[in-house]
Amino acid sequence: MKKMEVQKPFFSVIIPTFERPEDLRKCLSSLNSEQQEGAPPYELIVTDDSRTDACQSLVSKEFPHVSWGEGKQNGPAGNRNAGVARAQGEWIVFIDDDCIAQKGYLAGYAQAIRTNPENLAFEGRIFPERSRRTWAEGCPENEYGGMFWTSNLCVQRELYVSMGGLDERFEVAYEDVDFAYRLQTGGNKGIFVREASVCHPWRSLRQGGKNWKRKGYEIESLIHFLEKHPNAMSTHGSAKTYLRHSARMLTKDFLYCLFCLKGRGLDILLSQALNSLRVSLRVHNLKNKI
Repeated sequence: MKKMEVQKPFFSVIIPTFERPEDLRKCLSSLNSEQQEGAPPYELIVTDDSRTDACQSLVSKEFPHVSWGEGKQNGPAGNRNAGVARAQGEWIVFIDDDCIAQKGYLAGYAQAIRTNPENLAFEGRIFPERSRRTWAEGCPENEYGGMFWTSNLCVQRELYVSMGGLDERFEVAYEDVDFAYRLQTGGNKGIFVREASVCHPWRSLRQGGKNWKRKGYEIESLIHFLEKHPNAMSTHGSAKTYLRHSARMLTKDFLYCLFCLKGRGLDILLSQALNSLRVSLRVHNLKNKI
């Protein structure tokens, strides 16, 4: 009897996870064949930085068709790179473990690839599941493109590997900002694919709970990015831009938080405004050094 040939996946969908089995369950369920009807062959790869075996157990028991593997335990960039190292697909699709892929998600990317054969990178829509209730919650919304956030990104595997993947020196954040900058300066213009849409829940900006990011990570990550890419000072390191951000937060955003959100999360808003002032000073000093 002739052996059936196993079809090589077109997409390798990489789902990095860290101690969120319930979120992971929803994400993987949204990527099943019924929800992603019309998509080319694809594989699902969970790359796990968890300290417990909760996510591994979930995948083993409920999603046996999904490939589970350990991450590098050195942050989101390393975790995603670990997933790509196991990928067999021609294209890499990144989606966060707390995102819910909408119907036609992968088919949307496939159609965009067919329509734009010379393009090697695409980004999809990211939207929250509801309106904002407090300033103390955040969501990486991407309604119009230009963000290239790894919550919803599609890149040709060969290009990703040739670029060295995500820079694992960005241990907390900015790994996708760095990747996007390298993409664009390398002449790869990404295309926004609205049909490749995911729902991203609001997440608390307060320390503790599911927010594992340490205090001050934004400034640390930005300074590291600017030290790596001095030519990005004009676009990412303008002291005046951060001063304007701070002024907006203390005026327009302050009124919105006070009257529309009934003051919920006002302490976080004030903290962000102060942080923006600190960033302005840091990038000003850095520019003088460079």
